[in-house]
Amino acid sequence: MSGPETPWQVDRRSFLKAGAGVAAACAWAARAQAQPRAQAPNIVFLHVDQMSLLDSVSAFGAPYVHTPGMDRLARSGTAFLQSFSADPVCCPARTSWWTGMYPSEHGVIVNNTPCHGDAPDLSRLLQQAGYGTYYVGKWHVPGKNVEQLFHVLHQGSWWGEMTDAAVTRSARAFLRGYGGERPFFLSLGYLNPHDICITPGLDSARCTLVYGRRTPPHLRQGILTEAEVPPLPDAHGYDPREPSILFARTRRHLERPAFSDWSPDLWRLHRYNYHRLVEMVDREIEMVLDEIAHSRWRDNTLIVFTADHGEGMGRHMAIGKSRFYEEVVKVPLMVATLGDGLPVRKGVQDSTHLVSGIDLARTCCDYAGADSSALAHGCSLRPLVETGEDAGWRAMVYAESSCYSHMVCDGRYKYVRGYEEDGEVGGNPPTHGTHPVGVEQLFDLEADPGEQTNLAYAVGSQTQLARMRTALDAEEAELRPLRPVPGRVGLSFMKDSTAFIRGARYPRSYPVK
Repeated sequence: MSGPETPWQVDRRSFLKAGAGVAAACAWAARAQAQPRAQAPNIVFLHVDQMSLLDSVSAFGAPYVHTPGMDRLARSGTAFLQSFSADPVCCPARTSWWTGMYPSEHGVIVNNTPCHGDAPDLSRLLQQAGYGTYYVGKWHVPGKNVEQLFHVLHQGSWWGEMTDAAVTRSARAFLRGYGGERPFFLSLGYLNPHDICITPGLDSARCTLVYGRRTPPHLRQGILTEAEVPPLPDAHGYDPREPSILFARTRRHLERPAFSDWSPDLWRLHRYNYHRLVEMVDREIEMVLDEIAHSRWRDNTLIVFTADHGEGMGRHMAIGKSRFYEEVVKVPLMVATLGDGLPVRKGVQDSTHLVSGIDLARTCCDYAGADSSALAHGCSLRPLVETGEDAGWRAMVYAESSCYSHMVCDGRYKYVRGYEEDGEVGGNPPTHGTHPVGVEQLFDLEADPGEQTNLAYAVGSQTQLARMRTALDAEEAELRPLRPVPGRVGLSFMKDSTAFIRGARYPRSYPVK
């Protein structure tokens, strides 16, 4: 049964092509055996790639981007402004979404490392609760076959500008054509603004060297005006006392770090490009929201929106990911409904509660009435979304990055611990009980929101540092027993990173002054 006609039309050929997948999906739904709980909501999980919470959503005060789709989500639900990635890089973060485990536990410590075969699956938990589970777009969870876990309408690609529109077409066709009696979980994986990984190489090729800096022609030739291009961020600089794994993955060299030949105009152009890619994917989200709003699923559909990790955007003189700075580890997270049938607090911007990508699986299980006992970690966001009640909510949020860096944050203070290898690299993820500690970072986000001064080596901050060290030790103690990373990719990453760090002679600590 199709939903009501919407005010706009889909290209007929594209819609029919997507509809063929929906017809198969409807037949697959009928084969499900479990019985859902009464009034279980449909769940649409919208996720994008490489989108920061900072400077990215106009509803949150970003002045250089226009996001009516995401703004609509913010008006229609609860937005969490203290939302952290479980690991700020694609595969580790996404695997944590679906398993409720941290990378050191599920094994995906970097991209393309397979996860441990016994890691739980959110899709299976939802199916056992009576849901039909459907997937469109980007997956990127190595070691788990999406076609064995979901009915896949179609998979994504590595170029969002070319293929994100197909995700939307499939979603719209599904929402019009789904006739199953069981509730559905529909995951829509958009790639953008991840295309920002492509643009630096293209822009650099167009640059000329001006006083030794790569300078693009867009302003000089009048392609863009000064008013169109955002300024450099306030937090463009950085404190060089960083963990060695961050140096190895981002800076590369102590004397001449990566991107040191970029001109201010090239940094600004990168920020401009990022905002346009955010707007591009926002338009796809807006069309899906319109389809839901005009469908018969409107009043009983929960929408969850987030990103796997953020983007550097020129802050801390970097682009990309794999760092714990706010622009990379903070991601948007919103829970919304376009109708009136679900108890969702609307128009709420929650800047108090610390939430994480690790919470996704348990939240979905809570709404679905699914058994979440197999999940190692995570808190259901449902009480915060429905009533704002926070009894027993976490005081610290924990995350990992690039295997050798762990973080805790209490909302004001952020502590980052780098780990080192002594001797042969055996493939065991590090903790405070197994590996020596390297460079640490401590930031007071209230006094220093741009994270420009590392307080870990300041005499006056040692009491605060000790408190945060204890907090990180406690978080690590809650991890499930750790095993060597599976497959060759993860072990190779650990060995190669260690060899590079040793060869570069990065500092392993700094004096306290």
